[in-house]
Amino acid sequence: TVERAVQAVRDLLGMDVAYTSEFVGGHQVLRILGGDAESFGVQEGQGIPLDQTYCQRILAGRLPNLMPDVRGDDRTASMPITEACNMGAFASVPLTFSNGELYGMLCAGSHQAKPELAYRDLQFLHVFARMIADQLERDALRDKAGALELQAATARTHIAAVQARDAYTANHSQAVVEHAVATARQLELSEHEVAEVEQVALLHDIGKIAIPDAILGKPGKLTDAEWEIMRTHPQKSEQLIGNVPGLSHLGPAIRAEHERWDGDGYPDGLAGEAIPLASRITLVCDAYHAMISDRPYRRALPERNARAEIAANAGTQFCPSAAQALLDALSP
Repeated sequence: TVERAVQAVRDLLGMDVAYTSEFVGGHQVLRILGGDAESFGVQEGQGIPLDQTYCQRILAGRLPNLMPDVRGDDRTASMPITEACNMGAFASVPLTFSNGELYGMLCAGSHQAKPELAYRDLQFLHVFARMIADQLERDALRDKAGALELQAATARTHIAAVQARDAYTANHSQAVVEHAVATARQLELSEHEVAEVEQVALLHDIGKIAIPDAILGKPGKLTDAEWEIMRTHPQKSEQLIGNVPGLSHLGPAIRAEHERWDGDGYPDGLAGEAIPLASRITLVCDAYHAMISDRPYRRALPERNARAEIAANAGTQFCPSAAQALLDALSP
C-alpha cells in the first residue's frame, strides 16, 4: 500500500517524517503522512502554498532533490518553512503518472541534518516514487470507473422515470443518441467528446419529468401558454442533472440543446459557436428524429423529406457542420 511505502521511505532514509503530496490549485496538499508529523506542525489534508515550499523550487531546478543540511544552505536557510518546521534535512522527488501527469511529490524530512544522504538514497527514493505513483494511478482509475458506473445508474434511473410517464420521449432519446454518436464520429471528435455527446443526447429531455401530464401527454397541438411551460424543460434538465455528482458538467450543454445557430432559439438566445458543440449535434439529431416520427397531431415525414429539411435549415436553425455530418452519417 501507499502507506507502507511511505513508512519504508522514512525508515530507510532515517528521517523523522515522510509523506506524499498532491498539487491542487496552487497548493501542495499533504495526503499520506508517516512518522512524527506533529513535530513539524503539519497534518494530512493540509495545504501549503506552492511558492512557500521546497518542492516548487526543486521542480524548477533551483534546489536539489537531496538537501542533507537545509539550515546550512543559503538557498533554504532563510525560507520561512525551514524555521516553521524546524527542518534539518529534506529529500523530494516527483510522483508522475504513466501519461506524464504530475500528481505531486514524495518527500521526507528530518529535524537534524543528514550529511550521510547520498546518490543511492536518491535512487531509492525514485524507485519508491514510481511504485507509489503506479498505485495512486490505479486507485484513481478504479475510482473513476466506479464514478462512471454511478453516473450511468443515475442516468438510467432518470430515464426510466421519464419513460414511465411518456414512452415517446424515452424512445426518442435513444434514437437521438444513435444519430448523435454517428454524427460526432463523422466530425472526427475524440472518444471523450463522443462520450459527452452521447450523454447530452441521452439526457437532453430529462427535464420533461417536471412538465405536467396534461401538457406532456396532450394529443393535440399545444397552446401558446402550454408551449411556454414546455419550453422550460431545458432549464429543468440542467437543474436536475446539476444535482447529480459526476454529471453536473453536462448541465450547460443540456440547457443549450434548443439554441439555434442564428440565435433565435431558447432559453438564452445563444448563437453560432457560443452554443456547445454537443448541444448543436443533439439539436439537429433531435429535430431529424422528431420529423420522421408519428405524433398524435401529425404524421411522420418521409426520411428523404426530413433530410431535405435539415439541409435547408443548415446555417439558420442548425449548425452547418453538425447538419452536414448528420446527413453524411445518414447516407447509405
